Amino acid sequence: MNFSTIKKVAAFIALAYILIQTWQWYVYEQFGAPANTQEEMMQGHHILHVSRSWLMLIAIFAMMILNIAICYVASNISRFWAWVAFVGYFAFFMLEIALRSVELFYVQLQLPAEALKADATALQGITEKFSTFYSIQHAMYFPLIFSTTIAYVTLFFLFPSKPKVFMIIKIVMGLNVLRSLWRIGADFLGIKWLQGSLYNDLYLPLVVLLYGLTAWWLFRLKENDLAKIVHQTA
Repeated sequence: MNFSTIKKVAAFIALAYILIQTWQWYVYEQFGAPANTQEEMMQGHHILHVSRSWLMLIAIFAMMILNIAICYVASNISRFWAWVAFVGYFAFFMLEIALRSVELFYVQLQLPAEALKADATALQGITEKFSTFYSIQHAMYFPLIFSTTIAYVTLFFLFPSKPKVFMIIKIVMGLNVLRSLWRIGADFLGIKWLQGSLYNDLYLPLVVLLYGLTAWWLFRLKENDLAKIVHQTA
């Protein structure tokens, strides 16, 4: 498989990810705020949420192909820094796959099934397990976000400004750095002016923008552009 085919596959993965994230947004919009933990758990067991989780789990595997394609391009500039970025992406991949697998198979499928058969005492224990998972998930999102931030920062500084096509991916990486720092600042450092609903409101538009730009960059990127950056760094 040549580079032209790989980058097209990666570009279509980026576009498919936009569709999956749009479906996820649609699913969340179909449910009101749960009145309690039990209702929240049963909402997660709904077929719409289960389908959302399946699609997101599959998407994370596919996204690794996209990340490999980006790191391959970066390796034409510096293999060392491309590997640094890849390690950041791979750490994110492993953590995200683990969290989403536990959420889908244990939290969304197994626990609600047990809850439907449980008495009041057992139900309390099940809801405690449910709440514990999301507390752990929140904590695990720090290394998950931090690892991708390493990749974004590395690639932002690694990719050149010329040829002009590389400005697209530099913008993507720069915005990803800002988005990650926003999330870390709001969720883990407790910076109040970063907290609130604005991040959630902008989440889907940012996904469309960032992955749309990434797909556009991959479609526009030519082998002679790689040759130019290799010549610049030689």
